[in-house]
Amino acid sequence: MNKFWSWVFLIAAGALVLLFFSNDFGLIDIQKTAIVAAIGIDRSEEAEGRWSVTAQIAVPDANANKASNVSIPSAETVGAGIAEVNRKTGWYPTLVHCRLILLGEDVAEGDVFRVLGYFLRSEFVEDSCLVAVCEGRAQEMLGASSPVGELTTMAIAKVLSSEAQKTGLVCVTNLRDFAKGYYSAAKSGYLPFLARLPEAESGGPSEGGGGSADGGQTGGSASGGSGQSGSGGNADVFDASKTMLFYEGKRAAVLEAAETLAFNLAETSTDFAFGEVVAEENGEPVTFSLKMKISQKSRALALEGGVPICSFRIRANAQIADADTAAGLDEAAKKTIVPGSVLRAAEREFEEQLTAILKKCADSGCDLFGLKQALYRNFPREYDAYEKTLLSSARAAYDIRFSTLH
Repeated sequence: MNKFWSWVFLIAAGALVLLFFSNDFGLIDIQKTAIVAAIGIDRSEEAEGRWSVTAQIAVPDANANKASNVSIPSAETVGAGIAEVNRKTGWYPTLVHCRLILLGEDVAEGDVFRVLGYFLRSEFVEDSCLVAVCEGRAQEMLGASSPVGELTTMAIAKVLSSEAQKTGLVCVTNLRDFAKGYYSAAKSGYLPFLARLPEAESGGPSEGGGGSADGGQTGGSASGGSGQSGSGGNADVFDASKTMLFYEGKRAAVLEAAETLAFNLAETSTDFAFGEVVAEENGEPVTFSLKMKISQKSRALALEGGVPICSFRIRANAQIADADTAAGLDEAAKKTIVPGSVLRAAEREFEEQLTAILKKCADSGCDLFGLKQALYRNFPREYDAYEKTLLSSARAAYDIRFSTLH
């Protein structure tokens, strides 16, 4: 009996091996499979009201992590553009592994949910997928070269990672959170505004931004290049310290780097952040680079004498990381002690940046701090009377205190 079952096992194993190598399992040949790592969307330069869709596709390769950028210059919808990628290349791209949706700057001039709606409807795209706007065209940004030998998408994703968010230097947003803000009563949201900063040559030819994905033009409508870079040539680094504000899905304003940091310190989850302040020392202005940690933060909306008051209460610790002046021996030995003048300068800087943000919100209609939601929750009877003028009529009150970190 044991001999019989041994033969059965051997025959079954042989049949499975035969089925595997004959592809009778119905599996798609991996050489014909492509993984879409990112989708870039621009307004078409060929026709009004149409879209240019760029897919950065990771192609299976035994020796290297390579990718090709395939662009469809004119499609009626995003879905049609992605279907065209399949038809032009003969690949079978899937969006299951898409981790980045990159919008060209011109897309933000209209309602961006005209294109993001496709990804919200897709059962394959995760709602945790990162979303960002880039300076210029998304097609060109995805064709940039990374200085550390990664796919362009991977390099961008690191700039937009949760770790970057904790530093306070970047406002990271995913598809779910951006959609929640758009469909809320505030109709507001924000996206990181990505820029490309050229770096020095690293030597050797770059694989980035080459010709078409199939070695030539495919009917004149599909072009691409390797998103894998860093092997040489002129490399680029990516910066997302600016933040684009949206109202009703359209670009409303842009926060500069210092404003982005202030917003993160006041509103989002941060760990240790770095910022610069100018304080007087011996009668001369000195720029200090501070390492900051927020220990407490809260925000409240009140109505006082018919005036909406937005109050910020923030407690933070700071340590001097650097300064643009030489430190004396005693000062260097007591580097953990931050002078009171520097702490007060940090408090003033924080207030100034938050005030600038609130003005941009009032001018643009972007309810970045969710004041309308707070008004509805706390003062439902007064909501109709204040809702339309809330952002422009609200006044800020600050209770910000910085202390020495240790």
